[in-house]
Formats: sequence, structure tokens, C-alpha cells
Amino acid sequence: MNLLDASSIFNLFLSGKYDVLISGATIPLAKYEIGNILWKNYKVRNRISKKEAMEAGDVIFELLDSMKQIIPSLSSVLNLSLEEGLTFYDSSYLVSAIESGYDLVADDLKLHKIASSKITTRKSSDL
Repeated sequence: MNLLDASSIFNLFLSGKYDVLISGATIPLAKYEIGNILWKNYKVRNRISKKEAMEAGDVIFELLDSMKQIIPSLSSVLNLSLEEGLTFYDSSYLVSAIESGYDLVADDLKLHKIASSKITTRKSSDL
């Protein structure tokens, strides 16, 4: 099984690969990160309208609700974050993948690079 970070979830959504999403896992934080991606695309980058952001959110949040949710050990997340220089957010995806035994799908370049030395890691374009 694959554990997907927020960037890969959003890219898979844009590619219409809903089956890959619902067969994967993520962490509860992903909903908030996806919300932030939609906010940024509307408010900062002016790439989408408010209506498009709301409609995309409705679909993505429903897809996220159907995905398996993994909750990592916060102590392990903090330890990895401090050791590797990853953000706490990014470390939470990596620790979740390690603890669950899942492969990590990450489109975040720094996370992907560090994770690939520890576990099997792919990008959303590989799926």
C-alpha cells in the first residue's frame, strides 16, 4: 500500500487518478494541507476561482475520508525532524510510512530525497 503526502494527493487529484487515492493511505494532517493548497491557488496565485476551490475541496475531502488514516508516533516524528532537518509536517508522513510499512508517495522534493534513503519512495507521476 502507498502512503501519500499532500502534494502527491493534490497532483493525483488533478490527474483524475481517484482510484489511486482511495486505495492509498495518508495522515489526518493532509486535509489541512490540501485546504491550504486550495487557499493558495485561489488567494495568492489567482489560478482558480473561489467556486472552483470550494468544488475541488468537496471532492478531495470526500476522497480523503475514504483513505486509510495513519497516525504516527509524535515522539518519532519530532526525533526524525530534528535529526534530518525536515519540517515536522514532512517528518509525519515519513514516520507514518515507516511505522505502517507502506511505500511513501511524495512530490515534495526534499521529503522524497530524504525518504528514499530509508524506505521505498515514489512520485505521483510514477503511479
